[in-house]
Order: sequence, then structure tokens, then C-alpha cells
Amino acid sequence: MLTAEEAKRIGIRACIDKIGYEFCKKHADLGVCSCGENDGIMECYVGVDDRPEPEEKETGYLLIDDEEFAPYYASCNVNMEDGSVEFTECCLPEAV
Repeated sequence: MLTAEEAKRIGIRACIDKIGYEFCKKHADLGVCSCGENDGIMECYVGVDDRPEPEEKETGYLLIDDEEFAPYYASCNVNMEDGSVEFTECCLPEAV
């Protein structure tokens, strides 16, 4: 049985590898990841945006529009019993 931290590490790395390690590294400043445990499964998500950062409003808040935050992403489930990874959704850059 994996710990939550071990499962997170496996899932996040699997998502990064699926998107492309070098692509994720190049755009790390515009990336996001999240994980959550659900009945022995660690659900993991990595999203990466390679577009220029949006302009900020005078208030200092980012200008958010209807576009998807991360055009490239991968999500997977890590079985905490055996460490197996199953991808659930992916939108990958063309170079991958």
C-alpha cells in the first residue's frame, strides 16, 4: 500500500511525463497541479499554459476570461494498493 505522498509523486510525475517533461519544465511558471484521494485512488492533474500571461487589472487581480486556464493537461488515477497508473484525460502539445 502506497502512502498518499508516494501516490501523489507517482501521479504527478506520470502526468508530467505524458505532457512532456521538457515542455512542462519550460512552462513551469504557468503550470498547476492538484491531487485528491478517493477510496484508495489518488486522482492527479497537471495543467500547463504556454500562452503569454494575461494582463493584470489595476486591482492586481489577473484578468480572467472564458478561456480554459491550461490548454495542455493530463489527469490520472494512481491505485494506492499497487501503484498502477491509469490516465483519464489528456490534451497534449503537438510536439509530444
